Amino acid sequence: MNKVVLAYNFGPERLQQLRQVCMILKVNCKAVAAEQFDDAVGFLGGVKGCPQEAVNPPENQEDKLAETLEEAAQKAGEDPEVVKKAAIQLLMQAAQKEMVFLCGFDMHVLNQFLAAVKRSKLKNIELKAMLTPNNQHWSGRHLLQEIAAEHVYMKQFGKNMHK
Repeated sequence: MNKVVLAYNFGPERLQQLRQVCMILKVNCKAVAAEQFDDAVGFLGGVKGCPQEAVNPPENQEDKLAETLEEAAQKAGEDPEVVKKAAIQLLMQAAQKEMVFLCGFDMHVLNQFLAAVKRSKLKNIELKAMLTPNNQHWSGRHLLQEIAAEHVYMKQFGKNMHK
């Protein structure tokens, strides 16, 4: 399988910077248009036999995130309602953020890619995911929501986990 970076929600300038990083690493870079957000990420990444139509897990992400945040807030001694409101706002913002979806990467190329992003004008891409047998049939929209929810959770409580 070819190495491909699927770029979601990138503006023209940052997309060009990402393409430069990919070119240096000899990795294909594909900007995913909004009308392709519901296509399976495996199809967009060139996985043989992966259909274009996405098959997403059941939609209960908001409920699951709310429960997880409520438990974490209680453990941290914070008001669960305040935490949930802040998380919903962060989740809405996160779903509009840039995301890269990496197809066909091994650990060596992944580490090279992450280091090259840090050294480039991009500096950071907050939302990143890799192709797995579990997510190849998901839509980019669903994957973006999943990764955004994880990002929100880590932003809210990740700092408390390392104390």
